[in-house]
Amino acid sequence: MAVEKGYNRAQPAIQGKQSMSSQPEIDLAAPAVSNERVLSTAGRGTALITLVIGYLYTILTSPPELTPVNFLAFTALQGLYCAVLWWCIKNFSDRIIALLLVVLTLLTVATGGLSLTGLQWDWLLYLVTIVVYFMVLPLRVSIVAGILLYLSMAINLGFLNHWNWSHIYPSLLSLLPAYAFVAVFSLVLRIVRIEKERAETLLQRLEESNAELEEAHRQLQQYANEVEELTIVRERTRMAREIHDTLGHYLSILNIQLEAISKLQERDPARAAVEIAEARRVASQSMQEVRNAVAALRPMSIATLTLPQAIAELGREFEQYADGGELTLDLDTELPLISPDLQVALYRAVQETLTNVRKHAHASKVLVRLRYEGEMLELMVLDNGRGPGSDDASGQPGGGFGLVGLRERIELLGGRVAHGPAEPTGYRVTVSVPVPSTPAPVMPSESAIPVKIEDAVQRSPFAV
Repeated sequence: MAVEKGYNRAQPAIQGKQSMSSQPEIDLAAPAVSNERVLSTAGRGTALITLVIGYLYTILTSPPELTPVNFLAFTALQGLYCAVLWWCIKNFSDRIIALLLVVLTLLTVATGGLSLTGLQWDWLLYLVTIVVYFMVLPLRVSIVAGILLYLSMAINLGFLNHWNWSHIYPSLLSLLPAYAFVAVFSLVLRIVRIEKERAETLLQRLEESNAELEEAHRQLQQYANEVEELTIVRERTRMAREIHDTLGHYLSILNIQLEAISKLQERDPARAAVEIAEARRVASQSMQEVRNAVAALRPMSIATLTLPQAIAELGREFEQYADGGELTLDLDTELPLISPDLQVALYRAVQETLTNVRKHAHASKVLVRLRYEGEMLELMVLDNGRGPGSDDASGQPGGGFGLVGLRERIELLGGRVAHGPAEPTGYRVTVSVPVPSTPAPVMPSESAIPVKIEDAVQRSPFAV
């Protein structure tokens, strides 16, 4: 549950990183996300320089038609234009920006109309307005607004030249390339700025996603450590409970019997001798329980023999204590290279099923078969006993690890366990594990599993 929780918390970070690989295309039909960022670099500087040049050109080329009235009016309109342009740069709502652009257009037309009073015509102001259109408005709206502004410029030239088209046409044709160049250049600047902002946003998201993934990895590692520690604690608790229930029980009996012997030694020697014999029997049982515990922790056969040889050793032990039960071992198969964990798991499977057969099935015939076909290793234990009962090998008391623990062990290795009644009578347990067909090396008599397990168990305080 802890690892699953960590995995669920890590999922948003992984999905966020995957979503960055499918970013939308540039949408020029949408207004600029940030007017201040679009116009604050190239647009603001270019507009300011162009306004200053247009203002000085108009003032210096207008005398003697320049009068205090038209000079003040022209200066006021230029000042208002700069103020409105500065307000357009700020991030306001779409409605306010649209209103400011309308005011900017009216100031442009009004400034052009002052040329009728004798001032030089400030055609650069129209180009600045076109720059604002194409860097702030959506593409279609900016094209329509640019065409309308170009028509207003044509009308202004018409009034200036008294509708003499021989003078109007050359002026309009000479201004058209500059008009188109400014519009395209502004549009390119806007695209470059949008791409730069998008790249910065993607980089920021990538850094955030990497940080989230690192945090998720750290949490998963922490959860894995907690699960490992919890597993160790549970195993220690189980071992302590087993020691208490077996060895502790016998030691308590021994203590009581030794006290009774000390009291009966002089008063009733015969009774004391009986108690001594009983104490020896209890001590022998206690020692056997310790040996059983060590055997459960350390499968000696699988540590020194091949898997078929270890199963054969289990078969001999089964026949020794099975009260006449007949055991058939069908282990004649060519095995691939098997991992130590899988060897131990299969050994435990045979050990558990044979123990359950001896305790619960009361079978007269038992078959243990090991087969490797089609990269599938199959182990089957079949008996003709009475089948599952009230105290069978289904994981209930008396079943050792039980089939539940056996299934969990095999599933961790990618296999599966099937069990159920056999026909006509008896019970069948089948373990199937996929194993790649790697040739098995010749096994020496030393170890089929690394000796680290042997050494670790020898250092155990339960080794006898």
